[in-house]
Amino acid sequence: MTIPESVIETVVEESVLETESKPSVSILDSEPTQNLTLSASNQPSSSSHIQILDQPPLNILESEFIEAELLKINKKMQDVVQLRRVPTLSIDYEDQWISLKSRASELLNDVSQKCIRIQAAAVKRHLRVLHLAEKAKGPLMYLANAPFYPESDYVPREAKVFKMLKKKVLKQQVESKAKEDSLLQRQIALEETVKQ
Repeated sequence: MTIPESVIETVVEESVLETESKPSVSILDSEPTQNLTLSASNQPSSSSHIQILDQPPLNILESEFIEAELLKINKKMQDVVQLRRVPTLSIDYEDQWISLKSRASELLNDVSQKCIRIQAAAVKRHLRVLHLAEKAKGPLMYLANAPFYPESDYVPREAKVFKMLKKKVLKQQVESKAKEDSLLQRQIALEETVKQ
């Protein structure tokens, strides 16, 4: 089933208005979740903070936004991969991978949820339009609502066949009568030509 583009476009506009009115709180933490001892080298940075976001961002389905997010994830992945060459890995190496995986998963989840919500709203609107069009035609007639006809009103198959054969015979009779008339006229015309 394809949904008209006009329905999808209006649903996208409505979903943007809905997401603007529903702010949420998300905690972004790129540092490890557990620090055993706090020294100068493993102090949590100022990158841990609480941020109020419109969930998901309004431009999440734009290709520029997705490309920018994928580039950030790619850069972070390259940085983490390069860390494996260091003679001694930091304690939070595994946490950096987990953070990277969750960031990529979050992006994919946000994009898919936005697409699914838009598609669901578009299908809902399309079905509502179809339902209203059906209502405008009139109530649906179901077999249970069909009127009851007595058996004498039904036309049996034999009667239909008889009626069809009767039409065929009458048609053949008309054609044979027309042929007889044309032969009779020819015969009369021949007799007149012979008399002259």
